[in-house]
Amino acid sequence: MLPRMVRALGAFVMSVLVAEPALAEEALSRYALSWVRAEGTEGCPPAIALRTEVERRLGRTVFDPSAERSFEVEVTRFGDKYRSDMFVRGPNGEMAGHRTLESDEPGCGALVDATALAIALVIDPEAASREPPPPRSAGAFEASPAAPVAALKAAPAVAPPLSPLLPPAPPPPPPPPMAPAALDAVTLSLRATLSRGLVPATAPGLELAFALRPARRWGFSVHAEYAPSRNVARGIGSLDVGLTRASALATFRLLRRERLHWAVGAGPSVGAFHVAVREPAPVTAPGDYWFTALQLGTVLQVHVTNRFFLELGAGAALSLSRQQFLVRPQAEPVWSQPRAAASSFFGVGALFP
Repeated sequence: MLPRMVRALGAFVMSVLVAEPALAEEALSRYALSWVRAEGTEGCPPAIALRTEVERRLGRTVFDPSAERSFEVEVTRFGDKYRSDMFVRGPNGEMAGHRTLESDEPGCGALVDATALAIALVIDPEAASREPPPPRSAGAFEASPAAPVAALKAAPAVAPPLSPLLPPAPPPPPPPPMAPAALDAVTLSLRATLSRGLVPATAPGLELAFALRPARRWGFSVHAEYAPSRNVARGIGSLDVGLTRASALATFRLLRRERLHWAVGAGPSVGAFHVAVREPAPVTAPGDYWFTALQLGTVLQVHVTNRFFLELGAGAALSLSRQQFLVRPQAEPVWSQPRAAASSFFGVGALFP
């Protein structure tokens, strides 16, 4: 565990220094620190412990809540394993680096020490690589008993032996070249849908969804959905109406756990109704009729492995342009697109590096 964590720290520091040289050049600058303990990590030390350990390694005060640059650390637990996700952010909030450290040691003390070392190395690699002086013992400040004056005069002045200085710790071996911080998640999923209001009756369908999350919480997704034709009859008219549509959503992650993710999204949706007139002769010709809508959605993902997940979700489509379908000589529409439609889905998906 220890060699692997050392290599991870070296790779993390090199990636941040390459992506954000100003952090190394302005070593005396201040940084804000965010320390979040997720559910199950209540036994981990508070933020002040991490802050104190970093400043002890560096030998000076470096943290200021009002600083422009910041370190964000989230600690999670899965079983007996503790994990810390570290994000380094620049003055404008952009992410300069991201690294995950894991520890299967009892408690999270080892993980806190490794996280403190990683942060200290990013702020000032030279200062952090030196072993900090141990705290003085109480005995060093105790006064020795007074000796007789005669004995003091007789005793020759002897300088105390100098303690040998410890050689500086050798620098860690250079880490292998590291690619820029990877995206948090790229997913592709196939969903079975059940919709009400998109076509004349409750209808099953299929949806293909692609999602990308370049930031910690924000991302986007694109969807392609197909609903087979459903029949609707009113008066003397009978129609078959199916649907094909595409949606593009901006997404925001509300919850992130070891195996559980929850996100919401909103964005435009464009589609076409596929209409076939059964009877009688139509006033509006059969064919494809376009519509637009505002799509809202939420999805809950349960990761069963590191690559695959199950998902459950729901959505609502608010019509921006509505269609009505008539037949001759009936004045009342056979079917009118409602102002709002609802859908739910169950799917399986895969995560790509």
